[in-house]
Amino acid sequence: MAGYRFGEFQLNSETRQLLRAGTPVHLSPKGFQLLHALVQATPAAVSKARLQALVWPHTFVVEANLQHLVAEIRRVLQDDPRRPRYVRTVHGFGYAFQEPLDSGEPRPSPALVCRLRWDGGRITLGGGDHVIGRDPAADVVIDSTTVSRHHARIRVAGGEVLLVDLGSKNGSYVRGHRLEGALRLADGDEIRIGMVPVSVRIAEDVASTETAVLNPEVS
Repeated sequence: MAGYRFGEFQLNSETRQLLRAGTPVHLSPKGFQLLHALVQATPAAVSKARLQALVWPHTFVVEANLQHLVAEIRRVLQDDPRRPRYVRTVHGFGYAFQEPLDSGEPRPSPALVCRLRWDGGRITLGGGDHVIGRDPAADVVIDSTTVSRHHARIRVAGGEVLLVDLGSKNGSYVRGHRLEGALRLADGDEIRIGMVPVSVRIAEDVASTETAVLNPEVS
């Protein structure tokens, strides 16, 4: 949704609506225009003369008109003028919107890497799907007879890491429980692929995916 979020409110500049918790709140057209001007200028203060020119272009109005609109905005926002959360009076100058804003655009999920370590190997996985298994063509090769050729899959996407068992004979275990379906992994989890314990570390991506290191002497 185009616009801004602050507190429980959303100011939609496309539909020219003020919403509280998703429900439209009545605000006069000029009240919306004034609030929008103040929000756009955040955190800067805007002079009374500038606000009057924006809301009443080519028309002379007395200062009381502006004060009435500010009072309307405060009433709708349930803002106490003596202890304002949103609209602050800048005495002798004008007004300022002071609440931190969210642009209203979805925030991208952080890019993650998933580091796996087991006896005999380690690997760092970036975004995407990664098959764990005994097959030499698997993305994560664990050479154990208790591990199926295509045992499980790890998906790193959308700011989370998911483990899915691929119908393996000996199962995949997370926190001591056999996995059914998909489960979100957490940093520090200890999982088991067949009979092989694997430690999991999850962090924000700061480097490209590493290749597997199969030398157990490498720390």
